[in-house]
Amino acid sequence: MSTNDSPKLLHILHMHHSSFLKSQVAHAIGMEMYIRSKQINSKEDLASFCHSYIGSYLIYNDAIMIKELFLKLKKNDWDQVLYLAEIYNARKNVLELKKTSRQAGNRFLDRLLSIEESPILSKWSEEIKDRDSLNHYVIVYSLYAFEKGFDLFSTIQTYLYFSLTNLVQHAVRAIPLAPKDAEQVTLEALAEVDQATELAMTLHFKDMQNSAIGLEISAMQHKYLLSKLFIS
Repeated sequence: MSTNDSPKLLHILHMHHSSFLKSQVAHAIGMEMYIRSKQINSKEDLASFCHSYIGSYLIYNDAIMIKELFLKLKKNDWDQVLYLAEIYNARKNVLELKKTSRQAGNRFLDRLLSIEESPILSKWSEEIKDRDSLNHYVIVYSLYAFEKGFDLFSTIQTYLYFSLTNLVQHAVRAIPLAPKDAEQVTLEALAEVDQATELAMTLHFKDMQNSAIGLEISAMQHKYLLSKLFIS
């Protein structure tokens, strides 16, 4: 990486800072049920879950959506951007996951617009006034990253990385795990994040698939818990 790229790298890293209230709790909702049922009970179990979540779910959903949004934005095809947002919203089958994804999008959009001017996000904000169901986190993230000129590879890679670390941070408290174990899980998954990004760059809209049926069922069960560890 050259010195000229450093400011953009710092900017895209800062986008994932907790001060932006990203609320990446959606996947942790499903994970909580696996932890409660002792299916995730060790460092090895968590590593396996992260492998499945990144390699099967995020690649074929969020990563492809980020790539497709970039392609449409490059063509200035706003109608297709809205269409992709509608597709993403429709693909969120579980109410709990859909709700938390929208809440994260609303928080992220509000925070970004409160600290700087963004023509593309201002336009998006106007578009969703009567269609706020479309305002998912990954949509806002993609629009902002494109406007700031972040390259597609870095945009996907950092999204996958921070999804991983957020998942591990939730698991450390819930299983619980020693901080050393959490660090090992994260470090061992870094190569997988890089490989997943490389693969995502070769995929297209037609490759999107739902490979997280178990996670969705687990998230449905989470809704009926009387006491919950992970709430948005």
